[in-house]
Amino acid sequence: MAKKQLPQYQCKSCGDSFVRWAGKCPSCGEWNQIEEVTNTSSGRFDSPVSQKPKDRKYTDPKSIGSVVSDAHVRTSSGFSELDLVLGGGIVPGSLVLVGGEPGVGKSTLVLEIAKNIAADGKVLYISGEESASQIGLRAKRMGVTSENILLSSEVYAENISQMISDLHPKVVFIDSIQTILKESLVNQAGTITQLRESSQIFLETAKRTSVPIFLIGHITKEGQIAGPKVLEHLVDTVLYFEGDRFNYYRILRAVKNRFGAVGDTAIFEMVSGGLKQVLDRHRLFISPESEERSGSVLSSVMEGSRAISVEVQALVTKSSYGQARRMAEGLDNRRVILLSAVIEKYLGFPLSESDIFSNLAGGLSIDEPSLDLAIVASISSSFKDKPVSREMGFLGEVGLSGEVRSVGQINLRLKELAGIGISKVYIPQGNFKEVDGLFPSLELTPVKHLQELGF
Repeated sequence: MAKKQLPQYQCKSCGDSFVRWAGKCPSCGEWNQIEEVTNTSSGRFDSPVSQKPKDRKYTDPKSIGSVVSDAHVRTSSGFSELDLVLGGGIVPGSLVLVGGEPGVGKSTLVLEIAKNIAADGKVLYISGEESASQIGLRAKRMGVTSENILLSSEVYAENISQMISDLHPKVVFIDSIQTILKESLVNQAGTITQLRESSQIFLETAKRTSVPIFLIGHITKEGQIAGPKVLEHLVDTVLYFEGDRFNYYRILRAVKNRFGAVGDTAIFEMVSGGLKQVLDRHRLFISPESEERSGSVLSSVMEGSRAISVEVQALVTKSSYGQARRMAEGLDNRRVILLSAVIEKYLGFPLSESDIFSNLAGGLSIDEPSLDLAIVASISSSFKDKPVSREMGFLGEVGLSGEVRSVGQINLRLKELAGIGISKVYIPQGNFKEVDGLFPSLELTPVKHLQELGF
């Protein structure tokens, strides 16, 4: 008598298998995602995730010399700033993930790139979220009318892979990866298993056909959705499109790049006709007014290989509650709390009785120790109600004992500050020797301790 096969169950969210049903998946913690699956004819349970096509063939290996020579052929995105972020352009056969909050403008960005590339060849745009008519409305508003941009609403990864092999376009955009399915899986679209397996198909397709593929992925404000965070290890390049939906400016930041530097940024401005890149960023995050105000000081930060001028603002007011508040926007709130304690101890300001609000103008979010001295100067200026000259800059990291420590790439930072009209800069004593005499237009004041600032 044949032994009776026990039923098998699988989670639609994470793909793990179990011998009994449960309301909550023990692996991923999702509710009502476990379903019974059918055993194979051999009596064994094979997860759909592990199934492989029987007719799969290996790709022919190549000599390393030919691979290296082919790697230098890049395609321009049409945006010089984006090409810089990508390391010099779009690499053939690369898999690029563009992440960002819903509504920030990811679809607009890729349509702008498609418009630029379509002048030299075919572009395949896969849309699983919007219909062709919806994309057509956006394209009409942006002035995109090229016949080389091909639209498709296909959602099965295997079919998209075959489409890429047949058409062989210059670049492929998949908007978004959360809507794509692998047909052999029972999981719903957007689950971890579907995202991982579908992206693996696109990775293999990109390497086999040398066609670059852009995956669009949504993230929540907490960055916890199964999308960019799950796929970052799989793709070649990870770009994050950041910015407030109610602000004009968008920042495209590279957080992973196998073909270039990490940390470079491109800045775009949202206009009625789409996106346009911002080439002159020197005064982008600085108030245009030249009026001196208390609590507002200038500094410079590094974004990848480039320096950007920033304006640090602070407001110190008498606390109306039992406990003083410390709030920061665009800055590390814990760093502001730490620096407030250092100021109170070594400068003698009774900040424990005051609320402190610190802000980085322009919507930037920076967590860099080189801003410490600027934060201290802005808080001290607001507390004393003593305006700081708009021709003065501050660079330096502040330690717990009030000492001012050296910062990296001081030459690039000073060059940026000199370019916006700064005439005097407070810098760490440890950086003074390496830049002394290099910037004749700047009056460099070395600082060892906070007490030397003169507040």
